[in-house]
Amino acid sequence: MRSIYTLLTILMLLSIVASFGGLAVAAEEDVRYGPYIDKITMSVIRDYNTRVMAFEAKELDVLGVLPRDLDRIKNNRPDAHIIFTARTTASGSLHFNVELWPVKYPQVRKALAHLWDRDRIIAESPLKGVAIKNPYIVPPTFGKWVNPEADFEKLYPYDPEKAKKLLDEVFDPCPDNPDMWCDPNEGMKPVEIEVLTLPEASSPTYWWIAQYVKNEAEKIGLKIKITPVSSRELDARTSAGTAQAWVIGWVFGRFPTFMYYFWHSREIRPGGWNEWRVRNETLDELLDKFFYAETMDEAMEWCWKAQELLVDIIPWIPTYTAIGITAYSGEIDRDSLVLQYAPPMKEPVGFSWFNINNIRFKDRKFGGVFRSYFTVDITTLNPTVYLWATESDAIWRVYAFGAEPRPEDLYATPRIPVLFESWKAERVTYEGKEVWKITLKLFPDIKWQDGVLASAEDIKYTLLKFGLELKTRRVYDPWMDYMIDIKVVNRTTLEIYAEKMGWAEIYYMAELFFLPKHVMEKLPNPLDDISLLPHPTKPGLTAMIGNGPFALLKREVSYVELVWYPEYKWRHPERTVKFLEVELPEQVEVGKSFTVRTTLVDYLGEHVTNATVKVVLKGPTTVTVPMEHVGNGVYEATIPSLPEGVYDVTIKASMPIMLWHLTNSYTAKLGVGKAPAAEAPTPTGPAPTAPVVESIKIEVPGAAVEVVPPQSPPTLTPPPSVEAPKEFEIEVPSVDTSMSMAAIAVSVVALIVSAGLALTVRR
Repeated sequence: MRSIYTLLTILMLLSIVASFGGLAVAAEEDVRYGPYIDKITMSVIRDYNTRVMAFEAKELDVLGVLPRDLDRIKNNRPDAHIIFTARTTASGSLHFNVELWPVKYPQVRKALAHLWDRDRIIAESPLKGVAIKNPYIVPPTFGKWVNPEADFEKLYPYDPEKAKKLLDEVFDPCPDNPDMWCDPNEGMKPVEIEVLTLPEASSPTYWWIAQYVKNEAEKIGLKIKITPVSSRELDARTSAGTAQAWVIGWVFGRFPTFMYYFWHSREIRPGGWNEWRVRNETLDELLDKFFYAETMDEAMEWCWKAQELLVDIIPWIPTYTAIGITAYSGEIDRDSLVLQYAPPMKEPVGFSWFNINNIRFKDRKFGGVFRSYFTVDITTLNPTVYLWATESDAIWRVYAFGAEPRPEDLYATPRIPVLFESWKAERVTYEGKEVWKITLKLFPDIKWQDGVLASAEDIKYTLLKFGLELKTRRVYDPWMDYMIDIKVVNRTTLEIYAEKMGWAEIYYMAELFFLPKHVMEKLPNPLDDISLLPHPTKPGLTAMIGNGPFALLKREVSYVELVWYPEYKWRHPERTVKFLEVELPEQVEVGKSFTVRTTLVDYLGEHVTNATVKVVLKGPTTVTVPMEHVGNGVYEATIPSLPEGVYDVTIKASMPIMLWHLTNSYTAKLGVGKAPAAEAPTPTGPAPTAPVVESIKIEVPGAAVEVVPPQSPPTLTPPPSVEAPKEFEIEVPSVDTSMSMAAIAVSVVALIVSAGLALTVRR
């Protein structure tokens, strides 16, 4: 499930074509170009203080900062770039499995809600007063999607006495300890709630909140047991339904569609999202109407009604919405950071997906190692089943999406094409039914990191295998249950037909990710951590083969090394093998050989001595001659005598780099003609007949020369003028951006465990 990136109604989508033929921007301004750095290293550093010290020691290039440590970072790293981002999160919430004793009693959840002093939590915790208070199921940064009446502070104001009265409705004082509660429905079993949380070293704020819950609850006789757990154990227990309560946070996309995934009973399934085990038929009906509404206003109406029911169910007690504080090393060029904006808000709402692609160091245009970290143990880097936001930091460097939002405006259309050249959503009649038809078209030159061209078959395989069959969290969407057909039109084009699609699902289609069928279908279990499995056919690569700007080259239990992918679709045009000098005559005489010479350098200006170079001449005949390296990056070849005519000359260079190649070409024109001769008498007699051209055989010592005679005399025409494709224009009604005041650039819903959590929003 990915975020939705703009405000569109279902009516607008009836015939919208988001065509990405080309962006009218200068090459140096194209945000897609990258990466500029050579490598990203990511070590597991669970301890927040260790991360802080590593950044201070200049061993990390980025750090999520707690508000309490902001002055420390400013003092100890005065060179650092400090970035504040308003985010759409539900942070520090107390979550419940509403089917497990004793939190299965609504009175228990409501009693705990009456113990929630958000102002105190924000002021006294490591947040140090720096956060947006959030008393809603749908965080306040969702703007008009928030039902102001579904307010926990109105419904459950801080009131310990009210909390005690609620507990008294279901429990009795324990016979041997009347200050504590026992459950008469369980044979007077003493009441105790286990609260899971990440350790203080990993997540100081969440640990503080867990301690707050314990202190407040035990004042009214409700015993709390705090259990610190690893990220793996937390995931395992919440997924298995054995966790009573836990403190954690979620980061969301643009619209509150998370309500459907989190609390619809259909998601109580293996691998499903509903870890809270909410089963409520009325809520299911409201969520269905919200999800499949035909207009934005209608969706909002049902969203409000669902919130009214959810504040009574209480799957979680909301606390605050975070604003990230991120510090970047001063060695990074500040202007290379790509922030995500969502007008009318002036503050950035996060970092664009293009950010890491564009990051570069001040002292160089290309190269360098960017040192980052994981905040928790790596559970998996499989993009179909991962859970933690910190894992996504690695995953979505290797894999790209069909399209991405524009950094300057999260809501702007058309979105920026990355893998998809175009997409289209329309209502059609198919097999006698009125259905949705989605057409996706890939750029033709998208290549997997093992050299295989990406295809529509890959998209189809991903949707059918990981969506419809395995129903993985990151691929499956409800529309797949209504799919009638899915057709591969050609290598780059896919058509999908579905009877029913949610207004959000339709918009998601342009931002799909997909996996390489030729790799995944060969794995014993495609749900395994593919980063730990070898590529089935390519030594040196793992099964984690993507189509994004970085490739996984090294994977250890607590360490990941990503390198820039030289054959990435949007590799910077300057990051290639370059022709420093070329010696090539413009005109040569018929019957004479000549020499072509070139000097090659790489993108850092170093001479290239290991390239494969050849010169191709196309005209009255076609000749291909390999060029030999003669020293110091100089390559040369002797071209045998050629028939008279005009030739297109192309020098092709391929430079090996890691497991891939950088390629470039140089083109020119060459004329082959007769030498000037003395005037001769005008000949008399019959006109000469044209000679019959036989196959030409040329032998050049030490070089394999390919010569192809023409089948007919060549016709010279001027090159056609080339016009840059215009960006597709669509009419879009004005967007009320207050519907969604802020959003993040994280590609999927994911758990927040990073340290930099919040900063006050300037209004």
